[in-house]
This record gives sequence, C-alpha cells and structure tokens, in this order.
Amino acid sequence: MKSMRFILLFTLAVLLLAGCFGSREVSQEAPAPLRSPYPTFTPTPPQPPTPTPPPTIETAAPETAMLAAPVAAAPVEQAASPAQTALAVISDDLINLRRGPGLEYPPIKLGMRGDEFTIIGRSADDLWWQICCVEELPAWVSKTYVETDGPVDAIPVADPNAAAQEGVILAPTAAPAPVTQNPSEAPAEAPAAEAPAEAAPPAEAAPPAEAPAPAFPFALTAQESFPENNDLVRIFLYVYQGESALPGYTLRVTKDGAELPVNGVSADAAGLTWPTASPRQRFQNMKVEFAGVNPGGRWEIQLVDGGGAPVGPVATFTLTATDTNRELYVRYEKQ
Repeated sequence: MKSMRFILLFTLAVLLLAGCFGSREVSQEAPAPLRSPYPTFTPTPPQPPTPTPPPTIETAAPETAMLAAPVAAAPVEQAASPAQTALAVISDDLINLRRGPGLEYPPIKLGMRGDEFTIIGRSADDLWWQICCVEELPAWVSKTYVETDGPVDAIPVADPNAAAQEGVILAPTAAPAPVTQNPSEAPAEAPAAEAPAEAAPPAEAAPPAEAPAPAFPFALTAQESFPENNDLVRIFLYVYQGESALPGYTLRVTKDGAELPVNGVSADAAGLTWPTASPRQRFQNMKVEFAGVNPGGRWEIQLVDGGGAPVGPVATFTLTATDTNRELYVRYEKQ
C-alpha cells in the first residue's frame, strides 16, 4: 500500500516538474539574420548637357577645285642623250704616241699609265686607235697598250694621211671690192701699158719624200733609264711574246756612231733587273755592261736576230759625261 502511494507521489512530482519546465526549450534559438547593408552612392555632380553638333552641310566644290584634279600630263619627248664619248686609257708606262698607225711613223711623245684621250678613229687593220690630241694634233697608239672606256664599235676608220692636216684652216682670199663709177664723169684714161715683167725662175723641184721606215716584227714597247752607282753603262733587254721570254736575240749598241762589242743572247726565261721589289724592277732576259766607257754621248740600241739582222726599231738615249742614269732598259714585243 505504501509502495503504491510512493509511486503515485513520484509520478505526480514528475508531472509537476514537467509542467514547470516544459515551456523552456533547451535548444538555443538561431540569431535573427542581420539586414544586408544597402550601398551608399556618392552623389555625382550634375553635368551640363552635351551640345548637339550642328548638321554638316556639304558645300559643292568650286569649279577651280574641280579643275585642280590631277590630269594626266601629255608625254614629253625626251631629247636624245648625246652619244657617249669613247676614251683610250694608257695601260703601261712610256708608250709611244705616234703620228700614224704603225712603227714606221715617228713618235710625238711618250704616254704614261693612266693618261686618257678621246678615241676619234681606228686603223684599217684594226690594230691602232687614233686619239685626240697630242700637241694639238691627232695621234695614234697601239691597241695593245690601251684600255677603252665607252662604246667603240661605231668608231670609224681614219685616214692617217689626213690626220696631220686637221685643224689647219686656210684663210679665204678676200674678193676685190667693186668700184662704182659716176656716169657723169668722163672715163679715166687707161694707164700706159707697162713693160712685161721678167719671167720668174722655174721653181725648184721638191726633194723626194723619205721612204717610210721598214716594218719590223718586233715593237719597241719601252725604253727607260735608271740610276747606276758603278762606273759603267749597263743595258737590260727583255724580248718577249705574250707572257713568254724569247731566246736567241741580241742587241746592236753604238755610241756616237761607233759600234760596241756585245756578247751574249737572250735567254728563254725571264729574270729581274732589280733584286728586291721596287718601282724600277723590270723583267729582263739579257744583260750587257760597258765598263770604263765615258757615258756622255748618243747611245743607240737595236734588237737584232742571231744573224745580226735588225728586227726592231732603234732606241736612242742621250747621256752626259756626269750622268748618273747609266742603267738603260729596252723592251721589245713580237707583233
């Protein structure tokens, strides 16, 4: 009985406690969400209204502007350019410039490497150029020693006999002025006839023209002299064809007309006149020396073959007794 009562009291107590604390929830309420902040706008100062551009009115171009439009110019005929001058440039030193196209013509002067002349003609055999001018006259130079600059195909063949006459202009004979006679005047009496003048003596016959120098198979292409310190006269010869020295030739040497003895002949290989590189260094294949001979006088040197027949023109040197240029050099090329 007591136990039933205890159970009822315990149950009642539990119910009372539940009624007192039943409205409280143990769970913690979630915090109320905060309101999202609104963005704060900085007030923009008012801008003046953009003016509306006035409408563009196209103005018709004036007639002058239309006239200024590019007009294709009429083609203008270009004046024909003058013909280019052909030049002859001397390609070696001490080259003979002659009065005609051949070794039989005398030289006017020596041309040096780099000398330039205008080409005005060619020889009939096409081996020589006629150039202008040497001492105010046309001259001739072998094509072997010339480099050309400019068109040469149209160079005409020149007459060597007319070259020396160029530039000579005969003054015309003045015609006698007419005499006007007044008709009212009586004609003048004719002068008395003069005695006939004595007959002029007959003109002397012109001397016969000199025969042209013989043509040689070798051309004298150089003659030079250089200082020599020894008491002698030394002569170097270089006889060649193309790039090859020619053997078997010698020299005939005369001083003031007297022939000097020459021993030796040209070799088949070229040597040098000077042992070290120098402006005076030349090819040579024969040397002859004359010791104890007074250098003063006229020296004549000529190329001859093994039989003593001349085969090249004479090279002439004039020395004084105290001349230091006693090394003489001649060069002959086979044509």
